[in-house]
Amino acid sequence: QGARWGEEEEQQQEQEQQEQQEQEQQEQQQQKKRNSP
Repeated sequence: QGARWGEEEEQQQEQEQQEQQEQEQQEQQQQKKRNSP
């Protein structure tokens, strides 16, 4: 049971990292739009 819980924990962390990366990409795209005339 402990090992399974550890795996779920890792998956959750991976999801959070992916969400953070997506947010950063969206912010970068918005900045590019602002900079472009």
